Amino acid sequence: MNVAYVLSQGSGGLPHYVAELANAVAKRADVTVLKPTETSADDVFSADVEVVEAFRPIDVTIPDLYRLDVSPLRLARALSSYRHMDRLRRVDPDVVHDAMGLFVHVKLFNYLHGISEDYPFVVTYHELSEPRYPLSHPPMFVSHLLKDALPDVGIDAGIVHTERQAEILGRMRSRPDRIETIPHGAYDFFTEYGHDDVRTEENTVLFFGNVIEEKGVEELVRSIPLVRADVPDVTLVVAGEGDLSAEARRVVDRYPENFEIHDRFVPNDEVGELFSRATLVAVPYHGRGGSKGHSGVLSTAFSFGKPVLASTAGDFTRLVGDSGCGTVVEAVEPSRIADGLVRVLTDADERAAMARESERMAEKLSWDAIAERHVELYERCVE
Repeated sequence: MNVAYVLSQGSGGLPHYVAELANAVAKRADVTVLKPTETSADDVFSADVEVVEAFRPIDVTIPDLYRLDVSPLRLARALSSYRHMDRLRRVDPDVVHDAMGLFVHVKLFNYLHGISEDYPFVVTYHELSEPRYPLSHPPMFVSHLLKDALPDVGIDAGIVHTERQAEILGRMRSRPDRIETIPHGAYDFFTEYGHDDVRTEENTVLFFGNVIEEKGVEELVRSIPLVRADVPDVTLVVAGEGDLSAEARRVVDRYPENFEIHDRFVPNDEVGELFSRATLVAVPYHGRGGSKGHSGVLSTAFSFGKPVLASTAGDFTRLVGDSGCGTVVEAVEPSRIADGLVRVLTDADERAAMARESERMAEKLSWDAIAERHVELYERCVE
């Protein structure tokens, strides 16, 4: 079988997802990836994957969109370069898979080139929202508005990460012919950058990823003064691109000894150090409307065997709370988050048990197992 992936965004964590999936599927099939000339996952692809640099890099991040820090001309040139999707015909794959969510430019050039008319077409949806046009998430609102204005394209199969997402996708106007729920694999390539000598630092909490409102970072920052009452030396490491709110920044300025801020995109070879240092990893995402299915940050925490503090967004309750990998807070509020942090930070036995379960979850969500389910789905689409 010959599988072609279309990588439609160069920055952030989604390229890592495509790279890990392509590498694992390449053990079972011939794999080609059409990608921008530069992505955050360029050093992740294995030698078994044929990489075709077909597009201009789209270097716009979610924080850039929130700041309106975007060059319209540069963005337009990058998006228009996806007219080269017709290079898929040189590959002549059995299946084409957009594993990044069918962004507007991919849907447009899919339609113009008739890709999904000539090849089985699979899409992975990482986030889905109810309502369809979420005013609280401007980038998603605009994306959905533009995408729904385009003619529909045939989608043979849609992949989501949770049953809740499957329900939402099933109610969409342009839903796929079949819907498959496949969990997000556990990122393990970050463990390969030689950070074995980095030891866990006591009472260190890590927030990793884009610093935006929907990820609960403000409430997490505001919880730290409450945690100080029981754990005076607690340190919150915030590592990712984006701007803290004025209120959160005031908290950081008032308690500088309890915060470590890295306001930048963290390159792959530095990620392992941050996770290795962490006592636990926090993912207090809002997840309004059930949009968040899983998280690359959560899967990375599993790979490093870290306890997790999570919200009830998406599938976090099952993956974190029910599995024993960590603790779940019912509401994203500073007091609730603080209670959860104190409970985990002050109980060494519980932390050790959570760490063991986190390692087990990483094994359960191995990319080999995830790839096997994808190949089975591809075969059904071909049939």
